[in-house]
Amino acid sequence: MVAAVPPIAILGAGPAGLLLACILTLHSIPHTIFERDASPASFSKWGGTLDIHHNTGQVALAEAGLLKNFKRIARYDAQVLKIADRHANIVLDVSGSDDEERPEIDRRDLRDLLLKAVPDEHIRWGSNVAKVEREEDGLMTVLLAEGGKAVRGFRLVVGADGAWSKARSLVTAAKPIYAGNTFFTTSVSISNPFHATMSSLVGPGMYLICDSGHQIIAQGLADGSYQINISLPVTEGWATSSTGAALIANRQALREFLLHFYADWAPTATDLIRKSDDAFRPWPLYSLPLEAADWKSVPGLTLVGDAAHLEIPDGEGVNRALTDGVSLARRIVAHYRACGDDGGKDGDLDAAVREYEAEMLPRVMQEREENKTKVMLLWAPDAPNSFVEAVMGGHVGQE
Repeated sequence: MVAAVPPIAILGAGPAGLLLACILTLHSIPHTIFERDASPASFSKWGGTLDIHHNTGQVALAEAGLLKNFKRIARYDAQVLKIADRHANIVLDVSGSDDEERPEIDRRDLRDLLLKAVPDEHIRWGSNVAKVEREEDGLMTVLLAEGGKAVRGFRLVVGADGAWSKARSLVTAAKPIYAGNTFFTTSVSISNPFHATMSSLVGPGMYLICDSGHQIIAQGLADGSYQINISLPVTEGWATSSTGAALIANRQALREFLLHFYADWAPTATDLIRKSDDAFRPWPLYSLPLEAADWKSVPGLTLVGDAAHLEIPDGEGVNRALTDGVSLARRIVAHYRACGDDGGKDGDLDAAVREYEAEMLPRVMQEREENKTKVMLLWAPDAPNSFVEAVMGGHVGQE
């Protein structure tokens, strides 16, 4: 006997999709997650750390019954931020505190926390989604890249599959726009001789050096190691071009290339490149236009997280994603009817989507508009002082 297809498909096991799945699980609402990673263990180590805000992300975790477990592993001492210019002069030093407003958690640890609340049988690992289609009967089909397999019969597909969502084109023509910069991500492991210096310089939080539209960012991770992101204003697709690919394949050559670009920055900054571990991973920065978050609701489909409102790193992305997950879950739970055998037993999922999007789209539009100026000031020619002037009222060097 062929198992019945659940009414809801979630594309992607990221924060938004998993948070949604956690709450659906709590309410016994059937769903399937399609995740391209082969297994939980195959999750990339390049996740960095995330601050989960008390009034957004933590609210979502609480509704999923996960706040207590989150607080056990959250790093409250990591709420430390130092911002410096190219000469390594500290222009802003926000000391850490033990309050609960914005504790940090590694991306990997957040994923593990969410995964533990979703039964294994709800996740189809190694499922690389190629396309989503609407059938003549109005039901949705998920097409997989492997062998062109089609999984049919979903009443709702939730695109939680990030920047290059395979579902987005069914609700909006908007596509991600390259921001003009690519981060090259590396690390300083505990075994690296430079680790002691990093620990003294960065501590458990974040150390951001920005100047003239360029950034080097160091973040402490839960295991004591550090992740470093180094920006480079290369053209779109440079990392996969013959020139870029050749440099990336030759780690020492790429290191020297980065050092040459930052040659006039202080040794404190360039040592983060020179003395880091060997591996570098390119991370091109993209965002969706603000006006993209203004589509008309379509039956059988919606978007959450980066699939809906991709933005360059601004400290809010994961909290928006978790808020999306809980917002959609609330509407689905309210409309879902788990009794009877009639065709309406799954409730009015399209009504749930309309209500969710009526809340999400204006919320995200307002948040991104309010945050954009602050974010762009960190990339401005007169950064970081312009950022301090605008955000901190000009109190340069404030403790």
